[in-house]
Amino acid sequence: MAEKHRESESLVRIGKLLESKRKSLGKQYKSREQFINKRSDELFRSEDWISLRHLYNIEHGKNWVSIEKLIILADALEEDPLDLFDEIVGIYRSSSS
Repeated sequence: MAEKHRESESLVRIGKLLESKRKSLGKQYKSREQFINKRSDELFRSEDWISLRHLYNIEHGKNWVSIEKLIILADALEEDPLDLFDEIVGIYRSSSS
């Protein structure tokens, strides 16, 4: 029998943080698809930078975000990458205690 995947509390909290930062950019970024498409046009010369599925999985605590994607995502969220990383580390440490 397959073991049910247990969600990581820290990943879920990190995902909620990232989702709230995305939504705080304004109503034009409320949906993930709009956020990806608008930011692609505005910041990344219309190049693909993240898939809808990957962003969904990050925001729902199903995937860790790589350092490379974190830097790109920080730019898209209009956040300093170091400040965002510091917030993520804080969440991770408080969840692991």
